[in-house]
Amino acid sequence: MSRSQGSRAPRFHAALVAVLESPSGDLECEALDLSRTGALLEGGLPANLGDPVTVRIRSRAGDLEGRFAGKIARIEPDSDGGGQRIGVEFTSLGPEQGRILESLLGRLMEGLNPGSLQSLRPGAPSHEIRKALEAIPLAHRIALAARGGPREREILRHDMQPQVLESLARNPNLLQSEALSLASNPQTISSTLEVLAADPRWAADWDIRVHVASHPRVPVALAERIVAGLPASALRKALARPSLLPALRDRILKRIVRG
Repeated sequence: MSRSQGSRAPRFHAALVAVLESPSGDLECEALDLSRTGALLEGGLPANLGDPVTVRIRSRAGDLEGRFAGKIARIEPDSDGGGQRIGVEFTSLGPEQGRILESLLGRLMEGLNPGSLQSLRPGAPSHEIRKALEAIPLAHRIALAARGGPREREILRHDMQPQVLESLARNPNLLQSEALSLASNPQTISSTLEVLAADPRWAADWDIRVHVASHPRVPVALAERIVAGLPASALRKALARPSLLPALRDRILKRIVRG
């Protein structure tokens, strides 16, 4: 039976050793998947556990363990029918617990080793790249986009899923050329354009701002704010963009005429 909707954070298939602490003693189990907000536990667990709960989760190598407080988010029969799967939603994670959880997730990411991406040859055509991307679960691609290095980012910018592109826009190591590519991508949605426009890294990058302001999916209010802050040289570049909103084109022409 379900106790709640649970977390919608990206989850990673884990199969990690776990221990659910209970008043009757420690219950050894397995974390079938793991996210920043919770875990799904299996292993003959009883259904009559009350909140709050505490779960210990260890890395596959056994050298890293986190102890996380939580509450039961859902209960369902396990794969053998002899017990329960219990979805635990983490609560009140401190800085050290958060660090350990990020380390566990990072190792899972490395363990996923998306071979379909690594096997791509440099300069592979877009259809090959998209086929390789489709072989990786969406949640994994979203998470990889948020923290991936240059090789992963180069591949993931071909992804057709807007959630992946938005996660890529938030990557702290994103390069200017990559941000410009996102601002030019017709698959980029309005919320991602908002992310690019609000990022202080590109606040004075007129090329990126012109591409955001002239994107076919840009919200009108965002385009107006960007155009209002552009210098004359960037305004002329904006006029050369065929996708620029007609109302903004008229406004820019008037500004240029006024000097």
